Amino acid sequence: MSDIAMPEAPALPPGSATGSKIFNEVVFHIVTNDKLSQETAAELKAILLAHGATEAPVKPATASSRVTIDLEESTHIISANTDFPGYADAVNLMIPVVTPEWVKHSALKKRVAHVRPFTPDPRFFFSNVVATVAELPPGDKEAICGGIVAMGGQYSHHLTKFTTHIVALNTDNDKCRQATNKKLSLKIVLPHWFDDCLKLGRRIDEKPYELPNPEIESLGAKDPIPTLQIPDLRYTHAHQGGPMSGGPPKPPREGYNIFNGKRVMLGLDLMINDRLREVIVDIITQTKGKVTSDVDEADVYIGQYREGDDYVLASRRSAHVGNLTWLYWMFAHGEWTNPYDRLLHYPIVRGGIPGMKDKVITVSNYGGDARMYLENLIEACGAKFTKSMKADNTHLITARAHSEKCDAAKEWNIHMVNHLWLEDSYARWKVMTISDPKYTHFPRRTNLTEVVGQTRVDLATIVQFYEEEEEVEVEEEGDTSPSTAVISSTAVHSPPATAIVQRTPAPTKKRKVRPDQDQNEEPPAPHSTGRKAKERATARLHNTVMPDLVLYQKELKRKGGVMGNGRSRGGSVDSPDSKRAKSSDAGDEVPVKKGKKRPKPTIFLLITAYSGWWENPQKEDAEKKILADLGIKCVDDPAQCTYLAAPHLVRTEKFCCALARAPVIVSIGWVEACISEERVVKPDDFLLQDPVNEKRLGVKLAKSLARAKENNGKLLEGQAVYCTPGVQGGGYEVFRKIVEANGGVCVLFRTAKRPANAPDSDKLVLLSDSAADKKLWQKFEGMAANAEKTWYIYKPDWLLETAMNQKVVWSDRYKIEE
Repeated sequence: MSDIAMPEAPALPPGSATGSKIFNEVVFHIVTNDKLSQETAAELKAILLAHGATEAPVKPATASSRVTIDLEESTHIISANTDFPGYADAVNLMIPVVTPEWVKHSALKKRVAHVRPFTPDPRFFFSNVVATVAELPPGDKEAICGGIVAMGGQYSHHLTKFTTHIVALNTDNDKCRQATNKKLSLKIVLPHWFDDCLKLGRRIDEKPYELPNPEIESLGAKDPIPTLQIPDLRYTHAHQGGPMSGGPPKPPREGYNIFNGKRVMLGLDLMINDRLREVIVDIITQTKGKVTSDVDEADVYIGQYREGDDYVLASRRSAHVGNLTWLYWMFAHGEWTNPYDRLLHYPIVRGGIPGMKDKVITVSNYGGDARMYLENLIEACGAKFTKSMKADNTHLITARAHSEKCDAAKEWNIHMVNHLWLEDSYARWKVMTISDPKYTHFPRRTNLTEVVGQTRVDLATIVQFYEEEEEVEVEEEGDTSPSTAVISSTAVHSPPATAIVQRTPAPTKKRKVRPDQDQNEEPPAPHSTGRKAKERATARLHNTVMPDLVLYQKELKRKGGVMGNGRSRGGSVDSPDSKRAKSSDAGDEVPVKKGKKRPKPTIFLLITAYSGWWENPQKEDAEKKILADLGIKCVDDPAQCTYLAAPHLVRTEKFCCALARAPVIVSIGWVEACISEERVVKPDDFLLQDPVNEKRLGVKLAKSLARAKENNGKLLEGQAVYCTPGVQGGGYEVFRKIVEANGGVCVLFRTAKRPANAPDSDKLVLLSDSAADKKLWQKFEGMAANAEKTWYIYKPDWLLETAMNQKVVWSDRYKIEE
C-alpha cells in the first residue's frame, strides 16, 4: 500500500458552520513519504485549514540537522508512520503524532478526537481496538478499560457499528446476542486475551480466546498449535545470517524506487570489497538513490558498528542509520523500512552487552527464520548460542512452556524465558532481570513466534552511542522546587504509559565543552526544544497521559490479571508460570556492615532444583551475601560441596554428582532458616526426608549416603561407560560428569575402534535411548566381541539409578527395546 485512501470528509470554509473552528488551536505539520502522498497531504491540509487550523512553518535542513519540523510551534504532526526525522524529538516533547484518520474522524464528528487511538506508533498495540464489556464485574471492567486506553485503544459502554471486540465470559448476554443477530463484524473474546496481551506488552492472536468455544478451555497447553495460526513474519534477510555470505544482493523488481532521491553513504567500517561495493552502488542508483561520501549531506548512512565519526555525525543529523542487513532486507522486499523497526537492522556494538558474555543460551519451539533471527541476536548480544541443551546452559529461550528442553531446564535449574527477554536486553543494552513476569509468561494456546521481531530499537538507549543525553526541565505539580525529568523518546519494550518519565538528578549549571572549544563559545543545539514546547509537554503529561497511566498501572497490579477475583467461566486458565514468576524486589539489598570481616567458609553449600532464586537474581545475590557472612559459601562444583540442599529428592546432575561425596543433605528449609535467623542453624531438624519421591525413584537416601561414604567416590572406578552422541535424558556432558564424579571414565562412542583412554573394564556398557542409534549398537557389539568382553546396551536410567543408589546393578530392566 503506497498511499492512504482518504474517505470523503467535510471541508467547510472557515466560519461557515457550527464547529468549523474545531482545529483553531491546532498548528500542524504533515509528513509526506511513500505512505502519505502529496495529493493526500493536500486533502488533509484543506480540511485542517477549513476548520481553523494553522500550518506550522517548515525549517530548512542544515548540515547539523535534517529535521525540518518546527517543534517549537507545532502542536500536531500528521504522519502515516514514525519514519521521519524529528520523530524522537517530537515524542520527547510530547507533541502528538497522529495518522491522517485523526483529521478525518475529527472533522466528521465536529470535535477534536483524542490522539491516542490514532497514533502510528506500533508500541500502542490496541490502537485499532474499540471494545465494550458484557456483564463483567465492575472491577474487571475498569481494569480492562484502563489497559485498552493506555495501549492506544478505545472503550465504549455501548455496542456500536465501530466496535471491534466484545469482552465477555459467555455469549448469553444482550450485547453478544445483538451482535450475532445484526451479523456485526467483530470478535467476542474472553478477558484473558487482554490479560495476556498486557502481560506480554504485545498483541497476540485472538483465536484461542474467541467465544463460544475458546481453545484455552478445550485444549491443553501441551497440545500442538496449528502452524497456520502463526502469521508470515517476513524474516527473510531480517537477520545477519545467510544472505550476507550468499553472494551479492539481487536488485528489486523494476519500479521499486526505494531510495527515491535519498543520498546514501556507505561507511568505511563495512569492510566490503570493491566488486560488492559497485553492485550495491548500482542497486541504490537503480532505486532512484544517490551515493555520497560526505556525511554532512547524507540522508542514509550504512555502517557496521555504533562507533566512528561518520556514525556519530549521521546520527546527530537524524539521518537514517542502518547496516547491510537492513539494506539487503529492502533489496529483497522491494520496499523502504525504518532501520529502527528491527533490532538487527541497526549497527551493532563490538563485544556485546556488558554482563552477557557468560550467558550460554539455547532455543526451543522457534523455527525457520525466526529461530535464525534469535540465534543471530544471541551472538550480537555477546552471549554463546548452543543448538542442543547442555549442562552449562544458563538460559533457555522458548516460545512455549512445553518441550523436552523445557522439562530439562526445570530439572537442571536453567532459566526459562521467552524471546522478549533477549530482545529487550539487546534493545536497552543491558541484561534485563528475569524477575519481570513479562519474560516468564507463556499463554497456554499461543506460540510466541507470532510476536518475534516486534521489538524496535530503543532510541533513548542508542543516544548514548552518539551524543550526551539532553535534559528537559519539567516542574511537577505541587512541587515548588525545580526538578528535572528526561522524557523517554521510545520506551519501546515496556508499556509506553509506564515509562514516559524517568527521574534524573537535577542539572548543574556546569556544561561540558570540547577540548578544542572556546570556553565562552555557546554549545551547539542541533535539536532545539524551546521553552514553549517544554511548557506544552508538561501540560500534556499531566492532562492527557497521567489519567491513562493510572488506569494502566492499576491493571498491571491486579492479582492474577483481569480475572484475579476468581470469576472464570470454567476454572482458572492462568498460566502456572505466572504464579512462579511473581516476586518482589523489596528488601533484597542487604548492606554489609563496614569494617566487618567476612569469616572463612566452613560450609560449602551446593543448591539444586531451588526455584526461589530462578527469577530474582537480586534476591539471590543478597541472600548469598548473608550466607557468606555466616561462613556458608555457595558453590557450583559438586566436588567441592560439604552440604547439599534441595526442595525434595531429585535426579538432577548436581544431586547425582554431589551424592558421590556423601555430603550432609538438607532441605531448602535449612537454607531459608539460616538466612532468616542470620545464623548457622543446626541441620538435624532439616535433613532431607522425602518418602514419596524415594518410592517413585526407587531410592533409600539414608542407605545411599552410607554406601557413598564407603565408596569414597570410587563406585565406578575402572569402569568405562560409553554414550551415543544423540543420547537424551541429560546428554553426554551431563553423563560424563556423573560418571567421573563416581570415579569412572565416560567415552563418547562414534566408531567401533576402542579409545586408548578407555579403562580395561570386565563389562562394557553403552548408554542409548533411540533406535536411530542401531548402527552404533552393532559397532559396539563388534568392539566388545573383539575384546572378548561382556557388553550391555542400557537406557540412561541405568547410570542415574546407579548414582542415586550408589550401587551398580546389571539388569535386563535397563535394556533398550529395539
